[in-house]
Amino acid sequence: MSDGGSSEPRRLEFVTENRYPIMSTGNQSNDRQPEERRASGGRRIERTTGKNRVLRWGLFALVGLVALLLLWLLLNGLGLVQLPGQGVVVQPTRVLLPGAAPLEAPRGLEPVSAEINAGVPPVGERAYVPPEVSPRFAGYYEAMGGVRIFGLPLAAPQWVNGREVQWFERARLEHWPEFAGTPYEVQPGLIGREFTHGRSFARQSFFVGTPDMRFVPETGHSLGGRFLQFWENHGGLQVFGFPISEEFDEVLPDGRAYRVQYFERARMEYHPEFAGTPDEVQLGLLGLALFLGEQRPTTVQPAPTPLPLP
Repeated sequence: MSDGGSSEPRRLEFVTENRYPIMSTGNQSNDRQPEERRASGGRRIERTTGKNRVLRWGLFALVGLVALLLLWLLLNGLGLVQLPGQGVVVQPTRVLLPGAAPLEAPRGLEPVSAEINAGVPPVGERAYVPPEVSPRFAGYYEAMGGVRIFGLPLAAPQWVNGREVQWFERARLEHWPEFAGTPYEVQPGLIGREFTHGRSFARQSFFVGTPDMRFVPETGHSLGGRFLQFWENHGGLQVFGFPISEEFDEVLPDGRAYRVQYFERARMEYHPEFAGTPDEVQLGLLGLALFLGEQRPTTVQPAPTPLPLP
């Protein structure tokens, strides 16, 4: 009994200490797995949080730099902030102010004359090309003095009242087919009379003409001196017609007064600045004035001084 009695408590104690040996072991393992998962998840959250914190600080730094750049540009535009060397005045290597002493040309080079570029149009503009002289008038035009007597053509030939005509700076040439084959087939128009229409010129009293001064009974005017020489040497009656005024001073479009005399087909002008040259006597631009409808002078010719009879 004593052996049996003594063994019973030991069995119960063993059972009690090892009551659930297998289940106890299994439960401990399952209890550790959630803890490991929570720890792993916590580490992942910490890593993600760290990355987000870096991105936020980088974004803040970028925004700050952009703000500083915009602020600097604003202050620089207002002139409050400048880069080193900015705003320094650079002295020119030569004087640029108008009116300063001109630069000297290098030795061996002559200054370019303004006359060389006189006919060159400004950049972007086309040079003026005058119309051609009509073949019907070309022979007469060249034979009677060309540009000096008639000027440049202003327009192509036109048909007016059954006649072919062409305007020039100093004349209007007309074709008269009824005089074909004669010296009068081509004639300058009476632009002197047309230009002075409505004006009256005092006539000269009769006098006995001399080689240097002639009385023209057809119109009651005189012709002498330089104008008489020019009249005789450049076509006379056929080109200029009779005088219809005396010599007198008239203000021309350039604002200066010149000694002039009107003829049926022209106006002669004395230019003292060209004294002693072929351009001393010139023909006025009556063709151009009539063609463009320019305003005409209204100078009143003084009464001529009577010449003594012999």
